[in-house]
Amino acid sequence: MYTVNSRLPYNMEYDHRYIKYIRHARNKTQGEFSYFMGVDQSTIAKLEKGLLDFTPYYHEKLKDAIKRLRISNIELMSIRNIIEQKERRGYK
Repeated sequence: MYTVNSRLPYNMEYDHRYIKYIRHARNKTQGEFSYFMGVDQSTIAKLEKGLLDFTPYYHEKLKDAIKRLRISNIELMSIRNIIEQKERRGYK
């Protein structure tokens, strides 16, 4: 478990797998989240499914959305742990 004084990575790398969990952390639909990320809702859907390449452009857009939604590093580490656990267990 992470506390306020825990060491957290300064520059975490994000990919398309984070989008869905970040959205759910703030209870946003794809349409609502598209406003924060600054892209179309259909683009969000394609990125979440992995149908669209997650380029540096989308990486920056996701970082902007994280800032606008005020997602903390602790929340991001929790999301990372969820993704890693699902991969270990063979979930999609």
